[in-house]
Amino acid sequence: MILTIALAQLKGTLFEKSTNLNRILSTIEECRHKNVDYILFPELFLTGHFIQERLKELAEPWDGESIQRIQEKAKETGVGVIVGFPEIKKNRYYNSAAMIGKDGSIKGIYRKVHLFDYEQSYFTPGQEIPIFETEAGDVAILMTFDLEFPEMARIYALKGAKLIMVLNAHNVPYEPHQEIFLKSRALENQLYIAATNKVGLEKSALFFGKSAVISPEGHILAQCGNNEELIIVSLELSKVNQIRTEQPMKYLEMRKGRLYKTNGLV
Repeated sequence: MILTIALAQLKGTLFEKSTNLNRILSTIEECRHKNVDYILFPELFLTGHFIQERLKELAEPWDGESIQRIQEKAKETGVGVIVGFPEIKKNRYYNSAAMIGKDGSIKGIYRKVHLFDYEQSYFTPGQEIPIFETEAGDVAILMTFDLEFPEMARIYALKGAKLIMVLNAHNVPYEPHQEIFLKSRALENQLYIAATNKVGLEKSALFFGKSAVISPEGHILAQCGNNEELIIVSLELSKVNQIRTEQPMKYLEMRKGRLYKTNGLV
């Protein structure tokens, strides 16, 4: 079965939650008649990235007003959404992503596990590595710095994910790194990777875009430039099993789990 995803490479407005929410809603509407199953937005798109001084004001629970409005729009249009937002839960703050189904239901929340540098001073790291079911196959979520830890993608592959969707906030000078990590995680796990990055200037950080979809063989199937762009790609997730069977590089099958464990690795 085909899963059609849209990468919404957009410029958010720092601190302006209502402005960013309207962009999310209008993008969902734009995808209504394009047979899109899910739209992937960048990391923390709802509020902007550098929000530490206003985090308490901007954060909301997973069932807060903003997420509810996105749910309503998803239900109205039949377009699912993966959106990044600052979450408050039991007096802790998380860098989170909500996966909203095509029926408007919350399929689950991913909370960023690997916090980058300054994020550690105000966000709490997530402790779960969830899999989300879709009609075309199981998918998973990562965020920016998570992608740089190969263990995360490997765990998802072993748990059955056929596609990992990455909410990115990569800025200059990390443009060369982003493509390397995306291709590596896809190739070494023989699954699809789809990543949406931000664009534009936020404070002193310039986000460079280059959102992309990578095949299980490590090839770029589609890629954005450095400006705002919406690209739509249809993926046949069942091809993951076919590729793993046909290719001689059976990375998952040929793992030496017992050996790794006895030497202190998972």
